[in-house]
Amino acid sequence: MSVGTFFRHIRQSFNGAWTVVRQGFKSLRKQPQVLIYPYGAIIFILLSSPIVGRFIFSVWNRVGQPEVIDQVTKAAPSELLVQLGLVTFSVFYTIFVTSYFTCMIAAATLAQLEGRSTSLLYGLRVVIRRFFRVSKFALLAIFFLPMGIIAQRRKMTSPRGIIEAISSSFSLSLSQLAPAIVTGQKGVYETLRHSIDTLGQLWKESLIIRLGTFLAILLLASISFLPKLIENWWFNGRTAHAVGWIITALLGASSYVLLKVISTVFTTTLYHQAKTKK
Repeated sequence: MSVGTFFRHIRQSFNGAWTVVRQGFKSLRKQPQVLIYPYGAIIFILLSSPIVGRFIFSVWNRVGQPEVIDQVTKAAPSELLVQLGLVTFSVFYTIFVTSYFTCMIAAATLAQLEGRSTSLLYGLRVVIRRFFRVSKFALLAIFFLPMGIIAQRRKMTSPRGIIEAISSSFSLSLSQLAPAIVTGQKGVYETLRHSIDTLGQLWKESLIIRLGTFLAILLLASISFLPKLIENWWFNGRTAHAVGWIITALLGASSYVLLKVISTVFTTTLYHQAKTKK
């Protein structure tokens, strides 16, 4: 492949990705009510996480712990354990709750792309009808990497197949599965294979969109640490330290939800284009 051909393919990939992004923003302009889902996710997480977190930690303290965990708990500083527990809970709870709202926005966006009229809470009604199916994928969201590799084990008969299976599984997220979750009835591994194969037709455009989303997440993650910097420079005391960590965790989770759920519009648009080309 010549250098000119290589750069032409890159330009075409960026043009294709930009087309998907523009179509996604066009979809948002046609149904701005879809934005209630990311904001709904943020509000729900902020209101429910203290209650759910307190319940989980209380259950954790009542259950007998293995000897290794008990030794680590006694040896580690209590302040470190609190921070670690807060961050771990925030990450897992945010991923779990975001999965529902991701499916809501995917359902509404897919309906709009297919030319179907939708009501204000169309996505919510779809998720309620498929609550147990969505919940199953939400609980498994943190295991998509190994599950994606298992789902593509038939490809792993050559070095190229191994690289394709690992790379596609490494970047697998629920936003890529959401269109198939809210429209199909296939099992977990069949849904994984279907989504990977469908989006694989436009893998260059998908890669560019995912890289852009990843960079935006890194930017927002760095901004979420501003409360800790402000606290370290202008405030003192144990209370200020705890409040700084809480605000940092909540701000980081909120930024992640807002960006991740809105990026689902672009992934759903890409899925629709790839499925239409079949």
